[in-house]
Amino acid sequence: MPKVVYLTGAPAAGKSSTIAELRKRRPDIEYWEYGARLTKYISSRENLKSQSELRNLSSMIVKAEDVDAVDDLLLQYVHKYRSSKPVIIDSHPVTKERYGYRITPFSLDRFAQLAPDEIWVFLASPEVTLSRIASNPEGRPQITAEEARFHSQLQASVAATYAMSIGRPVYIFDSSRDREEILGELEARL
Repeated sequence: MPKVVYLTGAPAAGKSSTIAELRKRRPDIEYWEYGARLTKYISSRENLKSQSELRNLSSMIVKAEDVDAVDDLLLQYVHKYRSSKPVIIDSHPVTKERYGYRITPFSLDRFAQLAPDEIWVFLASPEVTLSRIASNPEGRPQITAEEARFHSQLQASVAATYAMSIGRPVYIFDSSRDREEILGELEARL
């Protein structure tokens, strides 16, 4: 049976770019990029032009009801594909806001309905994170090394909570390592 994987990590941990490469190797993978889906959903009432704009405005326009509605869409999506194809869900419920951080997670009941087989966390050092954001901000705020470290810790904490609630493993990958090596490990896990 194909796996459902919940992928998370702080911004600039390399989630999207790594999974784009993995999908070239495994075109059968169904991929749900939460930020893109949330942007599309919110664009129906806000005049958003891009996910970068959503990242910049974040908690000023994203409401808990929006997240709940997109969570419903995600549950439907996973239900549709889980028995026929590997599914990777790219999501990071911790966001950096002007006032600090915000966590907008699944409820544990809803995460149990999602029922991923594994949870993957991508982790990069603060130095790598800062370098990636500086070279390609895409609406992500400039942060300090301590903020990058804390964001990663919060994200991993949410992943660990999810895992404990459903009794599934968490795999934490150092995404600053060689991309080919990481891709091989991820492909083997599927």
